[in-house]
Amino acid sequence: MLTDIRDRSTGAFAWFIAALIIIPMAFFGVSQYASTEARPTVVEIGDQKITQQDYQARLVQAQNRARQSNPSLANSDVLNSEFYKKQVLQSMVDQSITAYVADQYNYRVGDKAVDKVITQDPTFQTDGKFDQNLYNVFAASRGRAGSEQIKSDIRASVINQQVVSGYQESALVLPSEVRALLEIQSELRTFDVITINQSDFNDKVSVTDADIEQHYTSNIDQYMLPDRTSVSYIELDKAVIGQNLTVEESRLQELYAEYTEGFIADETRNTRHILLNTGGDNDDSAQKAKIEDLASQIAAGADFVELAKTHSQDPGSAANGGSLGDVARGEMVEEFNDAMFALAEGEISTPIKTEFGYHLIQVVKINTTAADSFDILRTDLEFEERERLAEELVIEQAEQLRNSLFEQPGSIENVAQEAGIEVRTTGLFSRGEGTGVAANDAVRNAAFSEQVQSDEVNSELIEVADGVYVALRKLEFAASEPKKLADVSAEIKSKLTTERAIAAAKEAGDSVISRAESDWASLVDDATISISSHTTSMIDVNRTVASDVFAEVVKMHLDDEATKVNSFTGSNGNFNVIRLTQIAPGNLAEVSQQIKDSTRSLIEQRNGQSFYGAYLKGLNEELAANINEDLL
Repeated sequence: MLTDIRDRSTGAFAWFIAALIIIPMAFFGVSQYASTEARPTVVEIGDQKITQQDYQARLVQAQNRARQSNPSLANSDVLNSEFYKKQVLQSMVDQSITAYVADQYNYRVGDKAVDKVITQDPTFQTDGKFDQNLYNVFAASRGRAGSEQIKSDIRASVINQQVVSGYQESALVLPSEVRALLEIQSELRTFDVITINQSDFNDKVSVTDADIEQHYTSNIDQYMLPDRTSVSYIELDKAVIGQNLTVEESRLQELYAEYTEGFIADETRNTRHILLNTGGDNDDSAQKAKIEDLASQIAAGADFVELAKTHSQDPGSAANGGSLGDVARGEMVEEFNDAMFALAEGEISTPIKTEFGYHLIQVVKINTTAADSFDILRTDLEFEERERLAEELVIEQAEQLRNSLFEQPGSIENVAQEAGIEVRTTGLFSRGEGTGVAANDAVRNAAFSEQVQSDEVNSELIEVADGVYVALRKLEFAASEPKKLADVSAEIKSKLTTERAIAAAKEAGDSVISRAESDWASLVDDATISISSHTTSMIDVNRTVASDVFAEVVKMHLDDEATKVNSFTGSNGNFNVIRLTQIAPGNLAEVSQQIKDSTRSLIEQRNGQSFYGAYLKGLNEELAANINEDLL
């Protein structure tokens, strides 16, 4: 409602302040800053640069996520291999190229679309409805700029999907492709499953203190703390500035006057009309005479509604007595619009002519809104003005901070004292993870930069969110070191217990395999063995067998054998013995249309991804040919 007030407070003034900040930085400098401004670039894509700092931060994040999802990788060289590093860089390059394509073709995602994604995400819902508190807690966990970062990530993801979808939707799908895949999906597999649960052995295995210490010593790389640092920092926040501002009552009155002067009533008119068409076989003079006669009848007391039903030639409204419903200004052609908005409530026009013919117009009711009172708008006006003043002040203070940081690179305390800002400190955090202000990627990147760590000078002023700025200085650095045995002892014990229980389950299962192959009847009669039997397909919505078990079943083939036995340890540690007895063709006539449509969509997506992959490969060769691999 009050965005026009805000708009007038930005624009030229904001650009003027920005110019004041940029110009001095371009012409003045000190040696400590000169060496860090030009960050090594791994690759350039259009106007975008992937710097060594960007790449290292992404690599650490990817490695941490991989270790969390698969702890066995912690003691592996895979995550530090040249192949893995190139894969991480390639994902960054592909994202940058997709963003480049999106920019070239002007893909955009508005705030409403981003908000829709957030409100429809089950993560932020309670009882199926968006829960603002849940979202606020999640955003806060990602630092002060958490919400902005979430929205930025969503925007990038949606734009990326728009680009990819454009190619997927243009992919060709042949009927033979759909049929071939449906035939595979509808195949009926009959099989038996014996599951030996790992949990049944947890209490039967033992792990001693010596076992724990031996594992810790032999796998010390799995229990290393990463390089960590702590920082002292200052923060400039537009919201905090705004809270401390007072807006004079006279200024609020001025803003209200501006608002009412520019207020345009949201007026609609409930309208009826009678239309006599002109053109074609309709004689203009005859239609004009008839509309004038109808106007005379109405003036003499005839019912407008009944005359419209009988005589109006507008097929969309005649049956409803000529009713057009509520009509807003500008919805109708100019002559009709001008006549309608010149009428008083209940008044009927004289005959008017438009490109469609002759009309009689009746305004049944005028619906209009008045400007809200000052008392109603006062809070909004005060908030908007505080926002405007805070934005001016934060830009001005940010400029002053930049200059102070520039002039006093060796002390953040002096900078804070001059600005009247509190110096805060963090605990230790790593390059890939932190809490509070260190939850922000840009803050962690700055904290581990050469400028802060090696040169030991203040960081630049970092904008971590709209109107929120942070500058920092190294407080402490802790090199990578092993975690204390006492801190990881419970974790190791749990790990070893699980590993040994899984091994015990497999050992027990191995004794079943030979019997399953040669003496199935004895297993069926064995009361200590639990067997489940299934006949199902890939598209069976009522399938009850575990997904990892069925995935193994799908890999199995009978060839010329009557039965086939296979075994595997599932992701949950359970050992499974599978006996496949039959593979039969499915009945495509019984496959639902929904499954057929989904299958076609799946192939379309696959073909589209292949199509886009080829296009992306070409762009890689064109835009990302010069990768500085020495920086990886």
